[in-house]
Amino acid sequence: MKTKLGNKMSTTIAVVQARMGSSRLPGKMLKKISGTPLIDYVFCRLTKATKPGGLLDQIILATSVNPENDPLVKHVSEVWPQVIIIRGSEEDVLSRFILAIEKTGATSVVRVTGDCPFINLDAMGKMIDALRSAGADVVNYQAGHEYVDKGLETISASALSRLAEDPYLTSQGSEHVTSLMYKHPSRYKVCYIESEPYLRRNDIRLTVDTVEDIQFFEALLPLLPKEIHNVKISEIITLLDQRPDIVALNTYAGRKSTKHERARLGFRCDGNTDIGLGHIVGSLRLAELLRRGLNIGAEFVVRRDPAALSLVKQTNIPVEVLPIDISPESDIRRIIEKVHESDWDGVVLNFSKTDLERYAPFFGLLKEAEICLIFMDNPLPPSCYLGDLLINSLPHPDYEGYTPQDLPHCYDGLEYFIPGFTRSESERVIKQQVERVLISMGGGDASNLTSLVIKGLSIAAFRGYVDVILGAACPHRNEVEREFNTSNLQGKISYNVSDMPERMSQADIGFSSLGLTTYEMGYSGLPTCIIANNEFNGHVAEAYSKRYGAARYIGSSPDVTPDMVANTFIKLMENLEERKRMSDAGRIIGQRNDVITPLIDNMLIR
Repeated sequence: MKTKLGNKMSTTIAVVQARMGSSRLPGKMLKKISGTPLIDYVFCRLTKATKPGGLLDQIILATSVNPENDPLVKHVSEVWPQVIIIRGSEEDVLSRFILAIEKTGATSVVRVTGDCPFINLDAMGKMIDALRSAGADVVNYQAGHEYVDKGLETISASALSRLAEDPYLTSQGSEHVTSLMYKHPSRYKVCYIESEPYLRRNDIRLTVDTVEDIQFFEALLPLLPKEIHNVKISEIITLLDQRPDIVALNTYAGRKSTKHERARLGFRCDGNTDIGLGHIVGSLRLAELLRRGLNIGAEFVVRRDPAALSLVKQTNIPVEVLPIDISPESDIRRIIEKVHESDWDGVVLNFSKTDLERYAPFFGLLKEAEICLIFMDNPLPPSCYLGDLLINSLPHPDYEGYTPQDLPHCYDGLEYFIPGFTRSESERVIKQQVERVLISMGGGDASNLTSLVIKGLSIAAFRGYVDVILGAACPHRNEVEREFNTSNLQGKISYNVSDMPERMSQADIGFSSLGLTTYEMGYSGLPTCIIANNEFNGHVAEAYSKRYGAARYIGSSPDVTPDMVANTFIKLMENLEERKRMSDAGRIIGQRNDVITPLIDNMLIR
């Protein structure tokens, strides 16, 4: 589309970035899907946009001079003679775009990745309009979500030329083309537009990076109309919502999308029945805090577990799934690959104690690769010295050689806990009579501490309301239900709740295992009794109780008995002043969480 900008004619080109080299799917541009090479699907849709009344003046194939791309160039020149072919540097992809601008005299560029068969032409039109109306340098969707329609952004040609001369441009920046623009919005005008809500999905992948993606498209394409270039993305989504079996073929095959955030962090964490879901939940909270306040994007990598995947899926954050039995070395090496594939600026590791010990010999590989490393659950020496930043909500007991106060980059203690909700100072009223008890022993509760607490409250002859929460990963649901139904307690068992802040505000005393729920109870001012699920966590829980005074530590499994639970509960129930003191002590928790996001921002934006 040619329009006048002042006295200058505006020319819009689409530059398709494509090459045959791919670490995970070599030769993918000419891989046949339902009998047609992948690259043909891309050009088929784009040429539709160049017909009379379309948006594009010309289409460019920008590939490298590497001889392995000769078959791609030959194919495109024969099948798509209207496409202009530009060949340039293998690694300096930005230089190919500059060549395309010089060749065509373009003023606006639509950047198209060649591995996305279903380019969203409607979105392309909106991005082109936004580029012009906002006078922007680059236009993309809002950061912080994963989108079904990948592979698009619009850029002004003058901004690309300016970028090529930017003194802050690195070789990595040249490879990823526009990442420096998003990183420095004070120097480049970045315009974010809202997508259609149905496009914000992290379970549907309309891109080709892996063998699983090929299998996905082989299953999908026969179900679409013959004129595939006319099919709208909304129609594809509607069809796939009726075929979850097809969606499942590549949902977690991995992501390699262009960066459109100021920075992007990779999160490596796990959750399951044994360790609970706290590592997943805590990582999601940090990711949301960074997205909302600083426009920093996230991508998660987790071992396969239904409950963990369900939590990440709800956020629309992209996720890659690892085999459940992956070795520590293979795991870390995959993370290093992801840093380069997805253009991560750093990695957040949030592991259980067991995995921190198993992975310790391999953390050094991340530093050898010069990757910015953030630990959300601190390893013991010597691994802790490898982290560029350590954020640990748990006040560790003293371990030989581990003195977090001597590490200037270590923020150790619940002052740095990141809550999942906003606390109201007027919510908590400590009453003379305890009327309601909240039991939440963690999403996994592998030791069935919930039944233990129910027995203790029954012995204590508690006559108030008992609110029992069981998580998605709890393996003892039947046993807990049986214990509760045969007790003399009044109340209800709820599953996978999303209103924990409200439940905490209604309760007078809480029971928890050591984990995120414990900190939230303290943060909300709820006097809490802790039963740890093992001896190690028992030491940490005891240190927590002494340091903050927001909880009473009963003991660790399997040493705690129902009588011990009953005795602790009765003493706390009868001591109004103690409960008031515990509630006030908990107010310290989370008071300094704003320290963390600026630290991360300064580390990533350099």
